[in-house]
Amino acid sequence: MKKKITYKNKLLYLLISGGLFCVILYNLAISDTLNLAIENNTLEGQIIENIDAPKQIQSIKQKLLKIEQLIGDKNQHETNVHQLLLESITQYNQKKALVLQDFPQPFISSNNGYVTKTAKVTVEGDFINLLKLVYFLEQNYQIGKVVSVNFETTKELYKRKRELHSTIYIQDIKAIKDENNL
Repeated sequence: MKKKITYKNKLLYLLISGGLFCVILYNLAISDTLNLAIENNTLEGQIIENIDAPKQIQSIKQKLLKIEQLIGDKNQHETNVHQLLLESITQYNQKKALVLQDFPQPFISSNNGYVTKTAKVTVEGDFINLLKLVYFLEQNYQIGKVVSVNFETTKELYKRKRELHSTIYIQDIKAIKDENNL
């Protein structure tokens, strides 16, 4: 005898086979499409973030250049820094009628993988020309940075005149290149 399948059973079999069909359809076709859509959205987001990448690269290069200027990472081993400083100050002093009072050898210290050379320059003259000398060293002297300036007046008893002295400290910081600090 044949059993008759009722509508209730037919509906139940239809729902089960429909659910099974949906799971198979999702695994074969829809899941790959959804994964591609999600990946596409993330890539579009990255493209939007990187639209101004050339500007960011340029700003990072400028920051790197400033850092290299501060620490003096350029290879200038052949040049005598002290001699270049003396030449530039002497030439400027001759133009502006300033007097170089003191120019000792630079103080050199090493710490944390960096060598710091500090040069001290004492110049006598009027205030405006001394300020212009400091500005000249800040703008044109590329081997070091002006880190401190001290103005001091002294009264010469035999001349009965006040003189203005400016002590300028210039530092040059370089990274030590060795196997520990590359």
